[in-house]
Amino acid sequence: MLTDAVYKIFRPPVIKMMMVLGVVFLISPPVPATLSMEPPKASAPSFFFSERLVYDISWGGLRVGEAVLQSESAERLNGRDVFRLVSTAKSNKFLSYFYPVNDRVESIIDAKGLYPYKITVDQRHGVWQRNRVVQFDQEEHTAELLAKGRTSKFNVPPQVQDSLSSLYYFRTLSNLIPGTSVFIDVHESKKNWKLEVQILGREMLRTAIGTVPTIKVKAVVLYEGLLMNKGDLYVWLTDDARRIPVLMNGKVSIGSVRATLSRLEPPQLLPSP
Repeated sequence: MLTDAVYKIFRPPVIKMMMVLGVVFLISPPVPATLSMEPPKASAPSFFFSERLVYDISWGGLRVGEAVLQSESAERLNGRDVFRLVSTAKSNKFLSYFYPVNDRVESIIDAKGLYPYKITVDQRHGVWQRNRVVQFDQEEHTAELLAKGRTSKFNVPPQVQDSLSSLYYFRTLSNLIPGTSVFIDVHESKKNWKLEVQILGREMLRTAIGTVPTIKVKAVVLYEGLLMNKGDLYVWLTDDARRIPVLMNGKVSIGSVRATLSRLEPPQLLPSP
């Protein structure tokens, strides 16, 4: 049937497209303990209080949708200050005709420790849907998953990250040296992963917010996780305190998928020349 054929053609690129959005920006399989290193201590920069990043998503040069990464301060949770991180992705009219995509992921994180308390996932890809909530107890080091009316509990490492908070946590790290890797504990898909991000080097990049110095990193993605295919993801972040992801690129079975920053709000957050 035509619908089945379209599904087989579009679903792999769409999965990778969603990965490029930052929802699953930094997940990789476990690495040997001898390679582990503690990431530099994080702190909450100004962008956590109010930032909105808008991306154009293209597949093989064809625009197929838009994604938004947003952070803001939220009401206190259990007496602690928290931030709300939200990632949304929607297909445009062209892709929606064949394969509509409408995703929303929200993560509530501690304003001081930058670790998550809760992640809520609502994903709709064609006829496929996925809804789940994970509550993190950062004192007892557990994660409780609620999906399909069932509850499951897992042990997690101290200050573990989720698939969205890991992106923002990584953005706070300052000591990014080319030729080295950063490893972060992430809980995703009912498992604990030691995520690796390789620091490749520095490049000048022309973007919608001007020509800016960037740091190029590579996230090695080798397992089937949240909206993810096997493969590598390359990300360019501004080489300043904000670490704004201005370009993300990943290969798929047919071509490649790219997320390009198109708007940055508020504009006063623009990187210095």
